[in-house]
Amino acid sequence: MKITRLLSVRPHACSQPWIFAFCLLLSAALAGCEQNGNNEIIDDPAAALEESGTLVVLNKSAYTAMIIDMATWEILETLPTGVAPHEAAISPDGSIAVASNYGEYDGDPGHTLTVIDLENRVVDREIDLGEFTRPHGLEWFDDGEHLAVTGEGQRSLVILHVPTGEIVKVIPTDQERSHMVHLYAGNSKAIVPNVDSGTVSIIDLEAEEAIALVETGEGAEGIAISPDETEAWVTNRYEDTVSILDLESFEVVETLDAGSFPIRANFTPDGSHVLVANMTGGDVSVFDAATRAEVRRIDLEPDSDLNAGPVGMLKISDDRILVAGTQTDRLYVIDLRNFEIIDHIQTGEEPDGMAFTLAN
Repeated sequence: MKITRLLSVRPHACSQPWIFAFCLLLSAALAGCEQNGNNEIIDDPAAALEESGTLVVLNKSAYTAMIIDMATWEILETLPTGVAPHEAAISPDGSIAVASNYGEYDGDPGHTLTVIDLENRVVDREIDLGEFTRPHGLEWFDDGEHLAVTGEGQRSLVILHVPTGEIVKVIPTDQERSHMVHLYAGNSKAIVPNVDSGTVSIIDLEAEEAIALVETGEGAEGIAISPDETEAWVTNRYEDTVSILDLESFEVVETLDAGSFPIRANFTPDGSHVLVANMTGGDVSVFDAATRAEVRRIDLEPDSDLNAGPVGMLKISDDRILVAGTQTDRLYVIDLRNFEIIDHIQTGEEPDGMAFTLAN
């Protein structure tokens, strides 16, 4: 799927001399320009969408994982997962992807991970986590063998050795709905927001214990760590706020108003801005990371009454981020240089978790 051209002039339309001259001038003016999703011109169409690499998108209601070639935007394969896959993570070498099978909210809790061989584009196997139900957040360790997994059912963080499927560590959070996980400080610490407790757990992975528990707000869920690892932004979905957590003192230094039901956050690669997905608001807030001011609100469906239901967010380059519209079954491609929507990718039913790896 490429960006739609702003104008296509048929040869026979330029048969009159004055029209022919006009067409030449217009073609020269538009050469190298294309249209973004908001009907605005972007300067570099070649760079707009041709990000080289492989994207994995999980479709929660379809129970599938889509593998997409980002150079051509071709769907290479759609594979089955377990029930209601929520989050995805690709190994550091780009060879395998893992999906957490959360289970339906009103059904049996999930307890498996689906492992996908990206080279051959097949499901390699399923890892059964046993009593550690409702797996959700995922993040690989740098060694490419171990994976951090939140287990909501047992209020814990699980460390898994993926090649063998063996659980090597279980670190209790003792909090309700330990949902996402991000590693930092050279993989020595983890930060885990706990939705129903309204807290964030800071875990020392070497000591195998929580070293801090911070109250942020009701519905603490999304989290983004600054590139310099000095602060974390936590979205509190039931309070429509974002809390900024100092990662040295483990104190909340400021709480900001966000949109309706803020559920995910993501820093731009240069650390200058933070994007927050507001699920029931159907939009994305853009904050200046230094001033803490909201400088932009991106309506994902400006030309319709649809609520995109944005949840998952994923940076795929220095100037591109994807936002998953769970209610519109599409991904929104946002240009981080001007915070404009430049195109969409159609998905399966209810896309959410995503992972990306550069082409080898």
